[in-house]
Amino acid sequence: MDVKKWLFERLMAEARGFGLEVIEELSSFDRPWGGFLRFSERCLPQFYAAYWKDVNVPSYEGGARLDPKILLIAPGARLSLQYHHRRSEHWRVLDGPVKIEIGPDGSRLEALVFQAGEVVRIPCTAWHRLQGTQCWGRVAEIWHSVDPDNPSDEDDIVRVQDDFGRVG
Repeated sequence: MDVKKWLFERLMAEARGFGLEVIEELSSFDRPWGGFLRFSERCLPQFYAAYWKDVNVPSYEGGARLDPKILLIAPGARLSLQYHHRRSEHWRVLDGPVKIEIGPDGSRLEALVFQAGEVVRIPCTAWHRLQGTQCWGRVAEIWHSVDPDNPSDEDDIVRVQDDFGRVG
């Protein structure tokens, strides 16, 4: 069996076991770098209990929307270098190590390696990119929309550089 397919089946089974409702699935066939599962905002308590235990998590201050996801990143692959106008992101490495580039702009990026259990907070408008290292990586992600009247979505991705031609 294809490793990517097996990992996604395992991730889906795990999500069902935690009582998470999958509302969007982009598997390895849809994303060359890996893929993700996005869960219903209604299951945030289960998502927090499963993946963010003993970690300070975002709350609904000011009516902000919170979107939980699990990212799966292939060894050596990387997401686009990107930033967002309408959301901050909170990442917890579940399986790693993974490499993350982060900075206020393109001239001040710092590449850091994070191990399982470590948390990364990405402020709104910060440039960032996730990269797999020698093994498959998994990251629990929370989108924290900064404007409750205009929540973030996939159109809020500003790609600065992309290995798969998705800039512009």
